[in-house]
Amino acid sequence: MNSSNINTTISYEQNHFFKILEAISNSTVYKKYTPELGKQHKLEHIQKVLLFSQIIAQNENIDENQTKILLVSAAFHDCGRIKDRDNGVHGLESAEIAGEYFRKNVKNPYEIANNEIGMIQSTIEYHVVEEHIPGQINEIILKEICNKYRVSVGEYEKVKQISAILKDADALDRTRFVSGSDLNPNFLRTSTAKKIEMIEFAKKINNEFARQVINTNYPSFQNISADKVKLLHCIRQKLKKENKIDLNRERNIPINTIISIFSEDNVYKIEDFER
Repeated sequence: MNSSNINTTISYEQNHFFKILEAISNSTVYKKYTPELGKQHKLEHIQKVLLFSQIIAQNENIDENQTKILLVSAAFHDCGRIKDRDNGVHGLESAEIAGEYFRKNVKNPYEIANNEIGMIQSTIEYHVVEEHIPGQINEIILKEICNKYRVSVGEYEKVKQISAILKDADALDRTRFVSGSDLNPNFLRTSTAKKIEMIEFAKKINNEFARQVINTNYPSFQNISADKVKLLHCIRQKLKKENKIDLNRERNIPINTIISIFSEDNVYKIEDFER
C-alpha cells in the first residue's frame, strides 16, 4: 500500500470483524424502542462504525487482539443511548451496560475475556469526551477513566490508540447526514482517517446504505436520485410531515446484505474513487 492508497479490503479471514458484526446485528442490544431516538444512532450506524474501525485499524497496523477490543467497543459504544441529543451521557451508560453484559456472559460470541472488559468500558466512555485540542486525545481524562475501570498502566497506550480510532470511525459516519458538514478532518486523530480517500470511502458506504434502506422500505422512490443520502432524508422528511411514517418501524437492512456490502468481493475499492 502506498501513501495515497488505503486498504479497504476485508476478507473472511479477518474473522473477528464478521463475527462481531453478526453478533451485534443479531442481538437485541439496539432493538429497544424510544420515541426520542431516531434512526441515525441505531444499528446501521453501529455497523458502519464497525467497518470504519476495521479499515482504520488495518491501515494503522493494529494487532489482531487489540482490533478485537476496538471492534467490540464500537459494537457497544451507543448501546446506552436513548435519545439523539444527550450531551454525552450515553458514553457512561453504554460503558456500564457493556461491562454488565460481559461480566454476566463469561462465554460470549465476542470472545471477550474478563481482563479485557475494563479496556472496552474505558474506550466506550471516552468516545463522547470533548477534546480541548482538536485531533488530540485528552490524556488527563482518559487516564482518569482507565483508572476507574482498573486498566493497567501497561494497557493504557492500547486504550489510547483504540480510543482515537473509535472516535475517528464514529466521526466518519457523520457523512450519513445530508450536509456532511459535521465532519471536520482537522478534528480527526489518525493519519488514515484524515486521508481524503477514507472520507470519500465513508461517503460511498453511506450512499450504499441509504440506497439499501430505500430499496427495502421505499422502493417506489429508488430511481429518483443518485445521491441516496439526500434522497432518503427527503423521503423521511416528506412522509413525516404527512404523518405517514414512523422511523422506528423502518425495516433494517438484512444482515446478509450488510455482509455482502462489506465483504472482500463487494466492498468499494479506493481505485473506484480515482477514476
